[in-house]
Amino acid sequence: MRSDILWPRERFNVWSLVAKPTTRLLAEDVTAFAAVDAPGTEVVFERLAVTEQQIAEHQLPTAPPKASDRRSFSGTSTTQAEALPPDVLAAALKAAITSHRDVRVLAALLEREEEERGRLLGNLGYDPDAG
Repeated sequence: MRSDILWPRERFNVWSLVAKPTTRLLAEDVTAFAAVDAPGTEVVFERLAVTEQQIAEHQLPTAPPKASDRRSFSGTSTTQAEALPPDVLAAALKAAITSHRDVRVLAALLEREEEERGRLLGNLGYDPDAG
């Protein structure tokens, strides 16, 4: 597979809703893949967290931070991201991704996809304009 399809830019963003040790391992894996498949690509990780507004709006359960938790944290309670309704969680993730999306790259990708679809349908003998 062509690396320009997998790694189309100099920067590759990854969003995570999981705990720090898992995010660190994921970061190591993706960075290692990028080093092989797209040398010079910067891999950027962005951790998403539940906001105080979401906790109040959705009446999410909270718990005190564990004494063993070594993450930097100034709050008095914690909330699991999974406590958010799935549609809210999906919207938060989509908003984070969309905020980094290059609309020119997206337009080029959609155009390329349409051309490829036409070529594949033509290879199958299907003409969508024939009827």
